[in-house]
Amino acid sequence: TPRGSQHVLNPSNFGITLTLLCFPWVGIAPPYHFTENLTGWGDWILPTLIIISGSYLNHKFTRKIPLLVGWLGAFITQALIRSFVFDAVLTSALAPMTGLAFILFTFYMISDPGTTPFAPRDQILFGAAVAAVYGVLMTMHIVFGLFFALTIVCIVRGFYGYLRPLLPIFRPLPATEAGASVPLALRRFES
Repeated sequence: TPRGSQHVLNPSNFGITLTLLCFPWVGIAPPYHFTENLTGWGDWILPTLIIISGSYLNHKFTRKIPLLVGWLGAFITQALIRSFVFDAVLTSALAPMTGLAFILFTFYMISDPGTTPFAPRDQILFGAAVAAVYGVLMTMHIVFGLFFALTIVCIVRGFYGYLRPLLPIFRPLPATEAGASVPLALRRFES
């Protein structure tokens, strides 16, 4: 990576995943338990404050806005696919986006700066991959899909990062002399 070695697994998400796998009797308290007494404007003010603070932190400090865009766009896409292909009710497939758990996951879990890609394109792919895996897990009726999807994508990304230098298919092509065998169409991209 550009900044040296990097953690592969988001520590808090991986801890939640291990807890859910090793102790199946453990459940996660839905966030509405902590906000059930909010009514009227409170239903809007708390999520808005979290979205504003999360957006600010992810823009100013972690630089993970491309990841969030990839995640949210792909989440909507997987909901549409599940609706058209698997007859899921579209409002139900999109409903998690309205919950406080989703908002917290989006702005403070998936965007962990220590375990996510640095390059904007890679961030978009990472976010989209988590949403795609989540969609697959939902079609398989696996609960707590957000946590499992993030863990799966982090593990696959870790294996890819480890295996990439070892496999010849991922090695860069040798440099050519002054672009001698580079097609004309590609030469303009070299500068």
